[in-house]
Amino acid sequence: MTYPDWVLKQKGKGTEIRKIGNNFYLYKVTSIWDKEKKRARKITERFLGTITQDGLIKPKKERLIESIGNVSVKEFGASNFVLCMNEDIKERLKDTYPDKWKELLLFSIFRLLNNTPIKNLQTYYATSFLSEALPGAHLSSKKVGNLLREIGIERERTKEFLKQFISGNDFALIDLTHVFSLSENVISSVPGYNSKGEFLPQIHMIFLFSLDHHMPSYFRIVAGSIRDVSSLVLTVKEAGIKSAVLISDKGFYSEANVLELGKDRKTGLHYIIPLRRNSSLIDYTGIEQGNRKAFDGYFLFEKRAIWYYKYEIAEGNLKGKNITVFLDERLRAEEEKDYLSRIEKNDTAMLDNFFEIQHRMGTIAVITDLDKSGERIYNLLKSRVEIEIMFDAFKNVLNADKTYMRDDYQIEGWMFINFIALVFYYRLYKILADNSLLKRYTPNDVLIHLSRIYKLKIQNEWITSEIPKKTRVILEKLNIPIG
Repeated sequence: MTYPDWVLKQKGKGTEIRKIGNNFYLYKVTSIWDKEKKRARKITERFLGTITQDGLIKPKKERLIESIGNVSVKEFGASNFVLCMNEDIKERLKDTYPDKWKELLLFSIFRLLNNTPIKNLQTYYATSFLSEALPGAHLSSKKVGNLLREIGIERERTKEFLKQFISGNDFALIDLTHVFSLSENVISSVPGYNSKGEFLPQIHMIFLFSLDHHMPSYFRIVAGSIRDVSSLVLTVKEAGIKSAVLISDKGFYSEANVLELGKDRKTGLHYIIPLRRNSSLIDYTGIEQGNRKAFDGYFLFEKRAIWYYKYEIAEGNLKGKNITVFLDERLRAEEEKDYLSRIEKNDTAMLDNFFEIQHRMGTIAVITDLDKSGERIYNLLKSRVEIEIMFDAFKNVLNADKTYMRDDYQIEGWMFINFIALVFYYRLYKILADNSLLKRYTPNDVLIHLSRIYKLKIQNEWITSEIPKKTRVILEKLNIPIG
């Protein structure tokens, strides 16, 4: 039988063409010797496919196996959500770093999602759908290391970028977050102890936190050897804001620090510094008398009454400085209960001590230069809780409180990346807060669930995977669309 050229083109060694009806088919054949018939006998091994003018179409089963072998699976849900949620930051990076924005954005996203070090960045990029959405990023260890150094050298450009986050009127200044450097080439680090008692070289970070927008707004790295008020004043000046309130912890208080903070009123830097309960600056007379008329008044905070009184320090180097003392009756009852529950029978020493300190329980005393109401000072003080959340995210979510960066410039670039990741974290935190979901989910919970949504590439087409039930519930509660 004569076949068309386009049919014969598919015939090769060990194959046979067969025409059935108007169609042509290709089979793999071989032969064996038939001892009885004393001649070779043809054997059809398998069907190779249908011959068409466009070529050979393999059997359906083989096509399916090949398509499965060509399936690509990439994480989609969490990375796409962070990218879409921060479209404005992407545009800001484009404007400020037109030749670096893609790498900076991707590194920041992967710091949040995977807490990734530089060496694993390329791997996370390759397995994320961001490699399709933002192709062509250069994320090798060498290139990223050089990128961070370039960012560190360009501090003026960093300030230009950071100032875009500064809006509103109320800012809290957070002082001296320890960052432990594990590199010998970081000049600005000096030895110090971390929370685990390990003696390591450290630098310090100063943050500005927007109380209007509940968001970190600015950062500045300070050498580990510098622990004075001038670094705080310079941060306010560098950020270009009119005023900020230093809301410190009790460990920051010293007479020298208070005097230094009050030296120049033009700096715009105010302070609220909690005092230890045994401080000689605190006058507990009103509380000891148990007379509420001795207080200046009260206000409601989280549905409970907070009593307060103010006075000026009468003598000494801090004469004229203002003290405000707050009394939280609920806190007082809890502290008394806790203390008394730890007293063993007939332990007169502990009971005598209880009577001595009873009047201090449930109190918070601060020294401040703010001419504000007791309620306003208390609310500002309690905003420290939000700041502690930032500390927790910085240290425990991003693990940014230690670094192996090789020099000061790389550390600056590294902290720039972590600052952006911190903003990403807070935006998600705010979404959960606005939807009253913080008691059920942390930002990490949401990201873990969203990361279970994948993109599958089958026969050159990307499709979204099935969405697990718990993930679907979160999407519905937060009204998050998935493309």
